Amino acid sequence: MALKFRELEGLSQQREDQWVPDGTPNLYVFCRSSGRMSWVCRITIGGKRTNLTLGTWPDLKADVARQVTGVIKGLVGAGYSAQVIKSALGVTVDPIALQRLVITGRLSDHDAPPTFEEVARDWYENHLKAGLSEGAYKRQVIQQLEDYVFPSLGTRPVNQIKRREIVETLKDIWLTKPPSGKKLRGNVERIFDYAVDQEFLEFNPCPPVRSMPKQNYVEKHFDALTPEQAPAMWRWLNNHVGLRDQTRYGLMLVLLTGKRSSEVRHMEWGHIDLERGIWTTPAEGMKMRKEHRQPLSRQVLELLHELQQVSGGRRYVLGNAKDRVMSENAMLYAIKEFSDVTVHGLRATLGSWMAENGVRKIVADFVKAHQPKSFDVAYQRSDLLEERRDVLQRWADYVSAD
Repeated sequence: MALKFRELEGLSQQREDQWVPDGTPNLYVFCRSSGRMSWVCRITIGGKRTNLTLGTWPDLKADVARQVTGVIKGLVGAGYSAQVIKSALGVTVDPIALQRLVITGRLSDHDAPPTFEEVARDWYENHLKAGLSEGAYKRQVIQQLEDYVFPSLGTRPVNQIKRREIVETLKDIWLTKPPSGKKLRGNVERIFDYAVDQEFLEFNPCPPVRSMPKQNYVEKHFDALTPEQAPAMWRWLNNHVGLRDQTRYGLMLVLLTGKRSSEVRHMEWGHIDLERGIWTTPAEGMKMRKEHRQPLSRQVLELLHELQQVSGGRRYVLGNAKDRVMSENAMLYAIKEFSDVTVHGLRATLGSWMAENGVRKIVADFVKAHQPKSFDVAYQRSDLLEERRDVLQRWADYVSAD
């Protein structure tokens, strides 16, 4: 017998993933642990078992789901393909309209499901964009989609895209630029999750990492100075007459604090306690979105007192005369004059020095604002501020020694 309303209501309260037959041939209720339930027609088309999602309960009434299932069985018997029926279901679940749409072979452009590009841009603008810090990665997200995904999948209805198509689309960048390929696959997965949330499709077709082509590559890290070169760089920064003061101080702060260049460029006077020697970067300014306190060595405090004479009345420590944030390329171009390294690589220089000088890993992780593993977080309530202060003071003494 077909499920009654009270039985359906009871299923929604069970909060577990399960398939429940309705009693109508080929019609099932797919229940999720969230309490959401979908009507699904499970039918064999062309020798292959196919799941056709009709809609969610109670938005789609039981009697309509049963009528639609009967229409689908008739269309399958008449030889229509799963793809045609799925496309029609993306437009309507009215039994009469569905049958007419399939038989006539006409789909209205106005009523058709959104394309992948439409969903992706909506996800970026209304779901992701506001949560990203300004910078290269924020622009890179949409640029990668435009370069690698939209040309092949952009115009496809989002509910018709298959896993095989996604693998083929991502294969080149996955194999030739592994870090970029990994980020792009993750964003494609999030876009399809967003499409599922918007009920444009029922299941996320994005391939997991294990389904992607095997990568054979050696990971290349940011070029970095050796710890032995750090004092030479410090002397170069102090003596190079061609450097702008803003750039000079920026590189000195990155070298001595181990902070990311973006965090140094956005450093605000309001985030610094000069008396206690602590710089607190708010969560929105951190890569891991967690507030980070960094103790300041005597040398860093001296630099800040010098900067205070120039920019003390402004918002940004390294801001220009118009109080604008320093360009992200300013320090990169300057450091290339000293050596073929990157600004970010200076963090690795400090990391190597800490490893060579017996600094505990948990302390080094807090210095570099690396996210501790969940197990460590459960037992590590302190951020080891004073132990880090000693480490960074020893590092600053080593770097600035004559």
